[in-house]
Amino acid sequence: MTRRMATKRVMINERGTLSDRLETKIRVHFDLIETQDFVDGVPDLEFSFGNLRFGDEATLSVLSHSFSRTPMVLTGGGISTTILLSGPNAFTVMGVVREAVFYEAEIAA
Repeated sequence: MTRRMATKRVMINERGTLSDRLETKIRVHFDLIETQDFVDGVPDLEFSFGNLRFGDEATLSVLSHSFSRTPMVLTGGGISTTILLSGPNAFTVMGVVREAVFYEAEIAA
Protein backbone atom coordinates (compact mmCIF):
# COMPACT_ATOMS: atom_id res chain seq x y z
CA MET A 1 0.00 0.00 0.00
CA THR A 2 1.51 3.32 -1.05
CA ARG A 3 0.51 6.58 0.54
CA ARG A 4 1.23 9.97 -1.01
CA MET A 5 0.26 13.51 -0.06
CA ALA A 6 -0.35 16.18 -2.70
CA THR A 7 -0.88 19.90 -2.28
CA LYS A 8 -4.21 20.96 -3.81
CA ARG A 9 -4.07 24.72 -3.25
CA VAL A 10 -1.75 27.32 -1.76
CA MET A 11 -3.00 30.82 -1.00
CA ILE A 12 -0.48 33.40 0.23
CA ASN A 13 -1.19 36.79 1.83
CA GLU A 14 -4.89 36.93 0.92
CA ARG A 15 -7.14 39.59 2.46
CA GLY A 16 -10.11 38.31 4.39
CA THR A 17 -12.49 38.58 7.30
CA LEU A 18 -12.65 36.40 10.38
CA SER A 19 -16.09 36.29 12.01
CA ASP A 20 -18.08 34.41 14.60
CA ARG A 21 -21.78 34.01 15.36
CA LEU A 22 -21.77 37.11 17.57
CA GLU A 23 -21.05 39.43 14.64
CA THR A 24 -17.37 39.86 15.54
CA LYS A 25 -15.56 40.79 12.34
CA ILE A 26 -11.79 41.02 12.19
CA ARG A 27 -9.90 42.00 9.06
CA VAL A 28 -7.01 39.61 8.46
CA HIS A 29 -4.44 38.52 5.94
CA PHE A 30 -4.08 34.77 5.69
CA ASP A 31 -2.13 31.93 4.14
CA LEU A 32 -3.95 28.66 3.41
CA ILE A 33 -2.61 25.28 2.35
CA GLU A 34 -4.94 22.47 1.23
CA THR A 35 -3.59 18.94 0.97
CA GLN A 36 -5.02 15.61 -0.22
CA ASP A 37 -3.78 12.13 0.71
CA PHE A 38 -3.79 9.35 -1.87
CA VAL A 39 -3.67 5.64 -0.98
CA ASP A 40 -2.64 3.48 -3.94
CA GLY A 41 -3.65 6.37 -6.21
CA VAL A 42 -7.14 6.70 -4.70
CA PRO A 43 -8.06 10.04 -3.04
CA ASP A 44 -8.30 9.72 0.74
CA LEU A 45 -8.16 12.30 3.56
CA GLU A 46 -8.03 16.06 3.00
CA PHE A 47 -6.34 18.43 5.43
CA SER A 48 -6.14 22.23 5.35
CA PHE A 49 -4.38 24.69 7.63
CA GLY A 50 -2.90 28.16 7.63
CA ASN A 51 -1.64 31.31 9.30
CA LEU A 52 -3.28 34.64 10.16
CA ARG A 53 -1.96 38.18 10.37
CA PHE A 54 -3.98 41.05 11.81
CA GLY A 55 -3.54 44.47 13.41
CA ASP A 56 -2.68 44.99 17.08
CA GLU A 57 -6.24 46.18 17.81
CA ALA A 58 -7.58 42.68 17.03
CA THR A 59 -5.07 40.74 19.16
CA LEU A 60 -7.25 40.43 22.27
CA SER A 61 -10.30 39.33 20.30
CA VAL A 62 -8.34 36.67 18.37
CA LEU A 63 -6.66 35.43 21.57
CA SER A 64 -10.00 35.05 23.33
CA HIS A 65 -11.35 33.02 20.41
CA SER A 66 -8.27 30.79 20.32
CA PHE A 67 -8.57 30.06 24.06
CA SER A 68 -12.31 29.37 23.86
CA ARG A 69 -11.86 27.02 20.87
CA THR A 70 -14.98 28.37 19.15
CA PRO A 71 -15.28 27.84 15.40
CA MET A 72 -14.98 30.93 13.22
CA VAL A 73 -15.70 31.66 9.58
CA LEU A 74 -12.83 32.77 7.36
CA THR A 75 -13.93 34.55 4.20
CA GLY A 76 -11.73 36.10 1.54
CA GLY A 77 -9.47 35.34 -1.38
CA GLY A 78 -12.43 33.78 -3.20
CA ILE A 79 -13.13 31.19 -0.48
CA SER A 80 -15.21 30.74 2.64
CA THR A 81 -14.67 28.06 5.30
CA THR A 82 -15.06 27.25 8.98
CA ILE A 83 -11.82 27.24 10.96
CA LEU A 84 -10.63 26.52 14.47
CA LEU A 85 -7.85 28.70 15.83
CA SER A 86 -4.98 26.59 17.13
CA GLY A 87 -3.10 29.63 18.43
CA PRO A 88 -3.17 33.37 17.97
CA ASN A 89 -1.81 33.13 14.42
CA ALA A 90 -2.54 29.57 13.26
CA PHE A 91 -5.68 27.71 12.25
CA THR A 92 -6.98 24.37 11.06
CA VAL A 93 -9.85 24.12 8.60
CA MET A 94 -12.81 22.25 10.08
CA GLY A 95 -15.03 21.98 7.03
CA VAL A 96 -15.12 22.27 3.29
CA VAL A 97 -13.27 25.15 1.64
CA ARG A 98 -16.01 26.60 -0.55
CA GLU A 99 -15.46 28.83 -3.54
CA ALA A 100 -17.20 32.11 -2.82
CA VAL A 101 -18.28 34.99 -5.00
CA PHE A 102 -17.92 38.42 -3.42
CA TYR A 103 -19.41 41.63 -4.67
CA GLU A 104 -17.55 44.92 -4.45
CA ALA A 105 -20.02 46.25 -1.83
CA GLU A 106 -19.27 43.26 0.45
CA ILE A 107 -15.52 43.71 0.13
CA ALA A 108 -15.71 47.43 0.96
CA ALA A 109 -17.84 46.81 4.08
